[in-house]
Amino acid sequence: MTMWTHSRSSGQRGAEGARTGVASGDAMIDATGGEVPGPADTRHSVSWFEPGVPVARHPMWRNGDGAVADGNGASDTLSDPAGDAASPDGASEDAASGDGAAARTEAEPERALEPQPANDTGLDGEALRETLSLVEDHLESVGVDFYAQLFTIAPEARELFGAGMAVQRSRLVGALVRIVGNADDRETLVPYLEALGRDHRKFGVIDQHYAPVGTALVLAVRRAVGDAWTPRHERAWIEAYDKIAAIMSGAARRDAVISPPWWDAEVVYHRRILDDLAIMQVRPHTDYPYRPGQYAYVTTPRRPKIWRAYSMASAPRDDGLLEFHVRTVGAGWVSSALVWRTEPGDVLHLGAPQGHDVATPRSEHDLLCITGGTGIAPVLAALQELEQRQDGRRVHVFYAGRDRDHLYALPHLESIGVRYRRLTVVPVVSPDGPTDRSPDLMGNIVSAYGDWRKHRVYVAGPTTMVATSLERLREQGVPDEQIIVDDYGLW
Repeated sequence: MTMWTHSRSSGQRGAEGARTGVASGDAMIDATGGEVPGPADTRHSVSWFEPGVPVARHPMWRNGDGAVADGNGASDTLSDPAGDAASPDGASEDAASGDGAAARTEAEPERALEPQPANDTGLDGEALRETLSLVEDHLESVGVDFYAQLFTIAPEARELFGAGMAVQRSRLVGALVRIVGNADDRETLVPYLEALGRDHRKFGVIDQHYAPVGTALVLAVRRAVGDAWTPRHERAWIEAYDKIAAIMSGAARRDAVISPPWWDAEVVYHRRILDDLAIMQVRPHTDYPYRPGQYAYVTTPRRPKIWRAYSMASAPRDDGLLEFHVRTVGAGWVSSALVWRTEPGDVLHLGAPQGHDVATPRSEHDLLCITGGTGIAPVLAALQELEQRQDGRRVHVFYAGRDRDHLYALPHLESIGVRYRRLTVVPVVSPDGPTDRSPDLMGNIVSAYGDWRKHRVYVAGPTTMVATSLERLREQGVPDEQIIVDDYGLW
């Protein structure tokens, strides 16, 4: 098995705007007592589609492996974890013309590749990986060219997206990397694509969008590869995305029978508890089933068509209320609107819940949670459920903030600890204060604190904290299949 991880770009799922440090000498609470490129060349159109999906920048994949989120989180989409600090796009440099690239391709013989090993997907993973390796240093330009081609081929597709396209381009690239990386592994690839297909319903994606998106993507990759593009590459991409489109669209059609594309949810409570952080509660108009540790993509009418993912900060309740913790990140469009301009009575849209159940009753392992900033939100949801059912597992929570004031959830954790006496909370702040940005602090403290090889582990927070924590856990011998990761991106 692989480690389940989600990467989020800065601000995702309520990520905090400054890097978290770890505390030495801080008190421990122990509740246990113990771009306009050239015009599109449509002569070689293909019949598939692959728009918007959020993805991870880590070699391992994020919590849920479906689509991605924003404390501001962005969605894992081909068209969702790259940050909410998107801004309206400017023009970019022209790419090589599609006509020229096509002519060079047709004139040159196909280069021989090594025989393709058997796989269970039917995709030519070797050819797909080779093409991405050829453009790995300018993947961003592939995203720019893709959307330029798409909006030329199908101008009506522009209406599916919000004003800023930077996040969408990043998601596209991330999803491509992930799909190609799993091209030989049907057990991993198919569930991921099915989740993407279901998730894209909230964007208004329908079957008719798949053909122009596929055409635009193959053109963009071909133009980026240039002279090195071969007929085998062409076949590999066309055949791959025909299959991908079939999986995604099929999953979307099945999901439409049982679920809406999104849920309307009225804001019933909103309070800023820090200058840059708000807690809000919303009531979906219809039943919204989810599990602690999952997240939802959210859009606000103040920033229409821009979706960011946020973890639920509360366990499922009888009254149906959901709680979110949102921190503004830079010039984040969605996070700033949710923190500064949202008020009771506003109606938000929620995408389907995604991610893993951190509090699953099927696990008998004790639980270790390593969190920073608003990464505490899904941990709170999990702890509430464990408390409600008086689960017998021990839980250790390492909770980091840039200073004591930013450990805003500490009183709530203490309150839970009074009732759930198998909870241990370790607050962590840097001894050098909020200016300290040493990335090794949390990992060092966690690894020095105990032996975690028999624990189920949940890590949520900024990239540096996540990376060093994972490194220390692996050094200790904690198996990857016992770890769930939510990478909230850079602080």
